Amino acid sequence: MEYTIIRRTKFEGSTVEDMLSIQKTAKTLEEAIKYTTALKMLETNKNNNKVVFDIVINIEDAFKYVNTPLVLNKEVA
Repeated sequence: MEYTIIRRTKFEGSTVEDMLSIQKTAKTLEEAIKYTTALKMLETNKNNNKVVFDIVINIEDAFKYVNTPLVLNKEVA
Protein backbone atom coordinates (compact mmCIF):
# COMPACT_ATOMS: atom_id res chain seq x y z
CA MET A 1 0.00 0.00 0.00
CA GLU A 2 1.27 3.48 -0.77
CA TYR A 3 1.20 6.24 1.85
CA THR A 4 1.21 9.92 0.90
CA ILE A 5 2.44 12.68 3.20
CA ILE A 6 0.52 15.91 2.71
CA ARG A 7 1.54 19.35 3.96
CA ARG A 8 -1.46 21.47 4.99
CA THR A 9 -0.88 25.21 5.46
CA LYS A 10 -3.71 26.85 7.38
CA PHE A 11 -4.74 30.41 6.56
CA GLU A 12 -6.58 31.81 9.56
CA GLY A 13 -8.74 34.90 9.29
CA SER A 14 -8.81 34.67 5.52
CA THR A 15 -11.37 33.69 2.93
CA VAL A 16 -8.77 31.39 1.37
CA GLU A 17 -9.03 27.70 2.24
CA ASP A 18 -6.09 25.61 3.41
CA MET A 19 -3.28 25.01 0.93
CA LEU A 20 -2.38 21.34 0.39
CA SER A 21 0.78 20.00 -1.21
CA ILE A 22 2.16 16.49 -1.56
CA GLN A 23 5.55 16.22 0.14
CA LYS A 24 6.52 12.57 -0.20
CA THR A 25 5.21 9.05 -0.81
CA ALA A 26 6.25 5.94 1.08
CA LYS A 27 5.76 2.21 0.57
CA THR A 28 5.41 1.33 4.27
CA LEU A 29 3.73 2.97 7.24
CA GLU A 30 7.06 3.00 9.09
CA GLU A 31 8.69 5.02 6.29
CA ALA A 32 5.74 7.40 6.20
CA ILE A 33 6.01 8.04 9.95
CA LYS A 34 9.77 8.66 9.64
CA TYR A 35 9.27 11.13 6.78
CA THR A 36 6.46 12.90 8.64
CA THR A 37 8.57 13.23 11.79
CA ALA A 38 11.50 14.65 9.81
CA LEU A 39 9.26 17.14 8.01
CA LYS A 40 7.74 18.26 11.33
CA MET A 41 11.21 18.80 12.77
CA LEU A 42 12.14 21.02 9.82
CA GLU A 43 8.98 23.14 10.30
CA THR A 44 9.24 23.60 14.09
CA ASN A 45 8.58 27.18 15.23
CA LYS A 46 8.68 28.60 11.71
CA ASN A 47 4.95 29.08 11.12
CA ASN A 48 3.41 29.07 14.62
CA ASN A 49 1.60 25.73 14.15
CA LYS A 50 -0.01 26.81 10.88
CA VAL A 51 1.60 23.89 9.05
CA VAL A 52 0.33 20.33 9.62
CA PHE A 53 1.55 17.09 8.04
CA ASP A 54 -0.93 14.28 7.42
CA ILE A 55 -0.44 10.71 6.21
CA VAL A 56 -3.16 9.67 3.77
CA ILE A 57 -3.89 6.51 1.77
CA ASN A 58 -5.94 5.85 -1.32
CA ILE A 59 -9.31 4.34 -0.37
CA GLU A 60 -9.02 1.74 -3.15
CA ASP A 61 -5.65 0.56 -1.79
CA ALA A 62 -7.13 0.29 1.70
CA PHE A 63 -10.08 -1.74 0.39
CA LYS A 64 -7.73 -4.17 -1.39
CA TYR A 65 -5.56 -4.45 1.74
CA VAL A 66 -8.51 -5.20 4.03
CA ASN A 67 -9.97 -7.81 1.66
CA THR A 68 -6.71 -9.70 1.13
CA PRO A 69 -6.70 -12.95 3.09
CA LEU A 70 -4.08 -13.27 5.81
CA VAL A 71 -1.64 -16.10 5.14
CA LEU A 72 0.29 -17.39 8.12
CA ASN A 73 3.73 -18.79 7.29
CA LYS A 74 4.42 -20.20 10.75
CA GLU A 75 2.28 -21.86 13.36
CA VAL A 76 1.07 -19.39 15.98
CA ALA A 77 1.11 -20.64 19.56
